[in-house]
Amino acid sequence: MVALELFQLLDTTGDAAFAFDPQGSICYWSRNAEKLLGFSQQQILSRSCADILAGEDDAGCAICTHDCHILTMAIKGGQIPSFDLHVATVSGKRKWLNLTTVVAHLKRGASPLVVHLMRDVDRQKRVAAVTRNALNQIQQLTENQDDPLQTQGLSQHPPVDLTPRELSVLRQLSLGRNTTEIADQLYISTTTVRNHIQHILSKLHCHTRLAAVLRAVRHRLI
Repeated sequence: MVALELFQLLDTTGDAAFAFDPQGSICYWSRNAEKLLGFSQQQILSRSCADILAGEDDAGCAICTHDCHILTMAIKGGQIPSFDLHVATVSGKRKWLNLTTVVAHLKRGASPLVVHLMRDVDRQKRVAAVTRNALNQIQQLTENQDDPLQTQGLSQHPPVDLTPRELSVLRQLSLGRNTTEIADQLYISTTTVRNHIQHILSKLHCHTRLAAVLRAVRHRLI
């Protein structure tokens, strides 16, 4: 398969899609992608994701960077799981997308090409945020001085200073993901995940992951 055949095939899919080459330059931008985010082909082609989409994860950590980890994984032949990304739109507002990645190894021309299939999950993510906020309010309404978390001295500790990456890991823990799943979702090693979790437990003065999540919810960290 050559690039033109790939792009023609992508034109027939229902998903919004774009592709970038081994240098990180966007070389394909579908009509559905334009409808989804508002950017035209003229605005997008030959630009990088970092310059246009500026994608971030739940904790606000940059995923779209000039040193693209996804591109590195694609070149090395690594597996790339689907993930959620908060991206810019032509209006200036941000939108949540779920991205599925396909790595296309072509017979001719620049290869591999990395293809992202994009689905709008903005409403689902906003509903989840409202739910988290409601849980926080319920936690505050049910607080009392006999609460075991309070008796552990939580209120005596200064405000917790978690890094953006630690917050990202903490959000993944709150979704019930294990170490390997978190590593896949954030594109980091399992060793790095464990190190972040140890720092989180230390900073939150907790002994278990569940206790850390509960404490984070109580203090509106997530």
